[in-house]
Amino acid sequence: MKNTRIVTLIGIMTALSFVLYLIEIPVGFLFPSAPFLQLDFSDVPAILLSIAYGPIVGTVINLFKNVLHFIFKSQTPAASGEIANFFAGLALYLPISVYYFYIVKNKKFKLVPNLILFAVGIAMMVGVMVLINFTITLPLYGFTGDAEKWAFVSAITPFNLMKGTLLSIITMLLYPRLAKFLVK
Repeated sequence: MKNTRIVTLIGIMTALSFVLYLIEIPVGFLFPSAPFLQLDFSDVPAILLSIAYGPIVGTVINLFKNVLHFIFKSQTPAASGEIANFFAGLALYLPISVYYFYIVKNKKFKLVPNLILFAVGIAMMVGVMVLINFTITLPLYGFTGDAEKWAFVSAITPFNLMKGTLLSIITMLLYPRLAKFLVK
């Protein structure tokens, strides 16, 4: 019964995550050197279930969401946006999901550990995204010069800080209210 519940939750959260991914808010005006940037909240379902059921469940949702987005909506070269989104989400939820699933074992959300864990997740997200953007996604867009790449990375870094912070706040507000439904 528990496996059926988890698989069902993965399906529901993947669908929700995909729908949230379709609602992209253009924020390029905030970052003029990277006008293609768009904010979405599609990582929230993956973060919620990764806290409840571990990082593998969150990664499955994250992967399926990005595959669906690539198939049905992507306009970026060689899935560069989906690659970036996958690694950004993974880096953000990995610290908190590992902590709650493998170390603490209880799902009681406490403010101070959450602030620390999400801060670590945001730092990981920013660091991973500098690496991913510099080595994978920007070359897929055709940017090969280091000066060009660093100009974009300098714009993308504050975007990732903003996105990570917003996703963290939303998750910290939602998880305590949804925990009883998610973890049975």
